[in-house]
Amino acid sequence: MEIFGKQKKINIIPLGQNCMPRTILSRQKVKPTKIMGEITYPFDLAVFGMKEITKSLQTDFNEFFDDLEYTGKYWIKAPNCIEFSHDKCFGKDDKDKLIALYKKRIQNFWQAMFDETPILFVQILGEDEDINAQYAQIVRLRYNRPFKIVVIDTQDVLHQIVEFEDIPILKLPYPKPDYKQNWWRKEYYNSKEGKLFEKQIADFCKTILLTL
Repeated sequence: MEIFGKQKKINIIPLGQNCMPRTILSRQKVKPTKIMGEITYPFDLAVFGMKEITKSLQTDFNEFFDDLEYTGKYWIKAPNCIEFSHDKCFGKDDKDKLIALYKKRIQNFWQAMFDETPILFVQILGEDEDINAQYAQIVRLRYNRPFKIVVIDTQDVLHQIVEFEDIPILKLPYPKPDYKQNWWRKEYYNSKEGKLFEKQIADFCKTILLTL
């Protein structure tokens, strides 16, 4: 991937809470698209309770598929820890297919984690989550391999003391009250305010990418 004219391979891995990090960074040409060969990771396309992300890292995904339930529209991990709302093609009888898909995405995650290629993790907070606990798990899993975590706080939910100075945090409110529910709609992200919102996230991530 080319960043400001500098060729350097860096893996960009979303850490939830939904598909916003992957979508925005791909739309802003910071992260390659699927058509360009970019692989998918477990936190890319589902909707996550933030504590479930931390738990998945702490348990090495060993409990990721526990308590799956079908809502009639898509699968969830009860009680509402994960919503696999992007995977509506998997019906009530397709649980094994959903699990197989996410096992592949988890495998992609492990391959990236144990590779020496630098990683930029990007997380958009949806609730007050212990990012210190998440950071500690990434440190454990990366084991001195290069990485950075970028945290985007769109709702002013991060009120804890950040123990690690190496966590860049961007406080960036949504452009308007209903943007959180509608950011994926073209009339929202193509608006003047939407374009500025996405550009600010992309520019912040680009700045951190240049430090890797």
